[in-house]
Amino acid sequence: MTQKTSVLATENNLPQDENILKAAKLKKLAAFEATGANAFPHKFHRTDRAGDLQEKYASLEVGIETTDKVTIAGRIMAMRNDGMFIDLHDPSGKIQVFSHKDSTPESELAKLGFFDLGDIIGVTGTIRRTPRGELSVRASELTLLTKSFLPLPDKYHGLNDVEARYRQRYLDLIMNEQSRVTLRARTKIIRSIREFMNNMGALEVETPMLHAIMGGASAKPFVTHHNALDSEFFLRVAPELYLKRLVVGGFADAVYEIGRNFRNEGVSTRHNPEYTSIEAYHTYMDYYDIMTLVEDMVRYVVLAVHGTTHVQYGEHTLDFGSPWQRKTMVGIVTEETGVDFLGITDPAAARAKAKELGVRVDPNANWGQVVEAIFAEKGEHKLIQPTHVMDHPFDISPLSKLHRDNPLLTERFESYANGWEICNAFTELNDPRDQLARFQEQVAQREGGNDEGMMLDDDFITALEYGLPPTGGWGVGIDRLVMLLTNSTTIREVIAFPTLKPMGAQKKDKPIIQTVVSNSNPLDKDENEYRFTLVLNEKEESNARLMNAIGHTMAGLVGGIAQGQDFAFIDYIDGDGQIHPSISHYPVIVLKAKNSNQMAKVRDEASAKGISCTDFLDTMTTGKTSEQMAATKLCKGEDKNYLGLCLFGKTDVLREITGKLSLYK
Repeated sequence: MTQKTSVLATENNLPQDENILKAAKLKKLAAFEATGANAFPHKFHRTDRAGDLQEKYASLEVGIETTDKVTIAGRIMAMRNDGMFIDLHDPSGKIQVFSHKDSTPESELAKLGFFDLGDIIGVTGTIRRTPRGELSVRASELTLLTKSFLPLPDKYHGLNDVEARYRQRYLDLIMNEQSRVTLRARTKIIRSIREFMNNMGALEVETPMLHAIMGGASAKPFVTHHNALDSEFFLRVAPELYLKRLVVGGFADAVYEIGRNFRNEGVSTRHNPEYTSIEAYHTYMDYYDIMTLVEDMVRYVVLAVHGTTHVQYGEHTLDFGSPWQRKTMVGIVTEETGVDFLGITDPAAARAKAKELGVRVDPNANWGQVVEAIFAEKGEHKLIQPTHVMDHPFDISPLSKLHRDNPLLTERFESYANGWEICNAFTELNDPRDQLARFQEQVAQREGGNDEGMMLDDDFITALEYGLPPTGGWGVGIDRLVMLLTNSTTIREVIAFPTLKPMGAQKKDKPIIQTVVSNSNPLDKDENEYRFTLVLNEKEESNARLMNAIGHTMAGLVGGIAQGQDFAFIDYIDGDGQIHPSISHYPVIVLKAKNSNQMAKVRDEASAKGISCTDFLDTMTTGKTSEQMAATKLCKGEDKNYLGLCLFGKTDVLREITGKLSLYK
């Protein structure tokens, strides 16, 4: 009779090397359990943590041993001299374990042969400072607490695959100290925000995640179905309308909610489909009061996290301590273009002026949308130091109170730092007649094809008819704030489990190729929003090999990500009626790098920022495929010689990554 083999021991979904190492670990496990020992005990009594011991015995001199007995537990991250020296890590830090025949019983030393990197063990012993200055626990007792089945990544290279780091965050946290630091800072930031709000007397509340009517913000929602009620619901895009209902009810003078919102929109270095925000409402305040409040809140958080109001982000030092600048949106547009759009209020004239300024706007854009587009392109990225951008156009602010001095504008502001929006705030609209008219306009836009338009919420209008006091409201995207305060370049670094495309996901039912003809109006996508960027090695003397690199990288990139990205392919028709099919209408830019090292840096930065990228090495050019693969496998570190890269993504992100490269001529 054939013996049934363990599924765990015969998995074939791992690389061959990992399967071999896993089999070796399982063999040790079987041998350990054959002794009658339990490799997975129910509990363990720990008396001390590694970091606390490092702090407590910081002044212990070299070569000194104590009689202080401690019991620690953690993961084995390094073993030397057959286990005589073990680096043990727990969430508080690292400490060395020293096991020697002079002090460790033979029965305990025998256990070392069953231990592997990644195992979780408990250790009892005394504290000593080694002659080399390492604080250590001289072991008298060793306990296997959890046997790890899979090998850890190479300790010298860590877990460098960006995709793997986000998909296997548990492994990322084991291997990368910076990931632990960043996510712990996130926890501290949220705790500090909550402290600030509670200290000022605001009450934290919870409102529904499932909304029968989409409202609270202009955004494309996720739609779901409730089986028992046989009704369609929307994952909330914002909690605003429910929070205002609480204010109407006199629940508190100030309410806030920290929680998740969901937007069925694009993914970028600063956008995740589900994200965390704080939204708050304060009675008898206007947007001037809220500006001061937001400054105070952010300053409180920055001090709690950094102990100073100056924060380094990239090449900029952000000063959150000084009073923030206050500028109007139209004023910024005037500063950057010399054009005062308060004097060009006709939408057609405003669109024409935008065209003169080189800013592409929708053919049907209203006045406010034109101003917003020009601000976004000409001024937004220059707002490095904390700045409140005030007085947004009425056309783009459906929930904000009209400006008390100019009916074209509203009492709304957005706060910026490092060129990013981090806060959106209003003097809240509380006249039910005005709110109803705004909702009806949103409904008309939705019926006209704007799937981000809000729906009419009759019950919210009813609530306003009972009376909402003068109120100021604001919301801060916590993920983006965490990015700023942890010097993180992508939002995925600050979310423990960012949204990713499922492994092995099938192609979408709808085709990704958008076929249109040149005598129609095909460009429903901004052709300057995305681009392809090719980077070629200036040192390569063979034009044939460079052309080969261009072809392979383009084919590899389009083939590799076509399932998830619409490249907006277009068919062109000439005067003879012949079709010249399917090229992308996004630009293709060709740049040159000084050498392979510079290309490697571009590749790494693109990967870190979530930019799609394919590369081409010189080892991939000669011989048969098997020979190319063998030659490539031998390349490590600086031995790799890049001939070409192909990148595709947001134009502004690609400009950041490739800004030091020159055009290839």
